[in-house]
Amino acid sequence: MPKKKKCNFKKCIKAYFKTTKPIMIALIGLSLILAWFAFHLMSVNKTYMFNGAGDFVKIYNGVISINSDVNVFQGSDIRYIHDEDFIVTDYIIGYYTLDKDDNPVEFIVRSGNEKDGISLRELIHEISAFNITEPFQTREWFSKESIRNLKNGMVFIIEAITEDGEEIKTGVQIVLHNVSK
Repeated sequence: MPKKKKCNFKKCIKAYFKTTKPIMIALIGLSLILAWFAFHLMSVNKTYMFNGAGDFVKIYNGVISINSDVNVFQGSDIRYIHDEDFIVTDYIIGYYTLDKDDNPVEFIVRSGNEKDGISLRELIHEISAFNITEPFQTREWFSKESIRNLKNGMVFIIEAITEDGEEIKTGVQIVLHNVSK
């Protein structure tokens, strides 16, 4: 039997590091870490553009940006297009995400009670810019549930009661375009 050449630990380590194997292993490891990091950055950052139209309003060019630093909801221009204006006393107007059963879940909503009444047309134009900027950690508006529900869709809902007691309830299906990769 041929005798194996014995080397002490120190000599074996020195001989190993004189080859290109350690550099290749380090480069492969670094490449895998960078690929994972790039995938993580791309999957965390989401940007949506949205619009929609209904009987009462048209919604133009809104933006939702969700990333690991700041979440932004840049409300779009909302135009009141209904022929008739209404004086309302109670109202709930805003954006709702849809859960997996297509039920609306409150996202960004404004509500109020006007004793003397207010024009629905003026109210829509007054609140047309729903603009929210929130740090990622706060999670007041952009909860995990609402971010997850964006995949199911979004609606803009107007619920109001006129000074005559007539109930107005209408919704606009929002078309979401995922513009992030």
